[in-house]
Amino acid sequence: MKDAEGAGPSEGAGAGAELTARLVAEVDWAKVVDPSIPKPDGQYGPDLLERLWSPDLRTAHVAYDTLHFTCSGDGGSVRPAAPEVLPFLVEAVRDPAVKVRPQILETLAVLARAGNEARAAAPGPGSGGWWRTAPAAWPAAWDRAVDALLPLLADDVEGDEDVRAGVAAVLARATHRADDLIGRFLTRFGDEPHLSVAEQLVMTVGELAPHAVERREDAVVWLRQRATDAGKGEEPDMDDDTDVWLAWMEQHGHDVRPAAVVALRRALRPL
Repeated sequence: MKDAEGAGPSEGAGAGAELTARLVAEVDWAKVVDPSIPKPDGQYGPDLLERLWSPDLRTAHVAYDTLHFTCSGDGGSVRPAAPEVLPFLVEAVRDPAVKVRPQILETLAVLARAGNEARAAAPGPGSGGWWRTAPAAWPAAWDRAVDALLPLLADDVEGDEDVRAGVAAVLARATHRADDLIGRFLTRFGDEPHLSVAEQLVMTVGELAPHAVERREDAVVWLRQRATDAGKGEEPDMDDDTDVWLAWMEQHGHDVRPAAVVALRRALRPL
């Protein structure tokens, strides 16, 4: 059975016995295979996912790189491994102890895009290869992943703004749930304390709007408002009036006008 290159046998110790048992029981490892190496030499085992929880950054990153290739090849398809390991990739994103959370979110975005393209691609002569394909289990697995990722939009753990922004970017690919997600993003925007996440929320609304039915017009109106709204305005000088500065800091009215202009163009584009 193939191993993740560069990782020793004890370097996945951060995963824990309970998680290891679930990896054995819940993943069909016969489907988790290196796309470039035939079985059995190219088949992986539970230790590959375990290493995402390694306290050693290099070990976790090697495992992440391997999983990315195993799940998506060069990014143009959803490999059979993806539905099998997806719940644990999401679980890793939800765990602050995992050091490669933003990178895993990038992989989820790649898989979601490839899944959407596979669904949209009409079969024709010569189809049946690996490009723009997804296994039958992918849509249901992806839908469950969307539900599991949504709580992270409100993750208030210090320093997790990159994860919130990454989750919003991933969910921009959940076009089949555009109406539901647009409502959630509009609500979250008013509570989001970080500008970078607020900008990503705006961009995600722009990506989802063309796919919405009930909420498309709401999204367009909202984006037009954001494109002209300076938010809470310029930061006051703390030395002039500390109370005014503190009141300004407690507000979440971000100036996202540049992002909103781009998002509005995307919202209005034809599909």
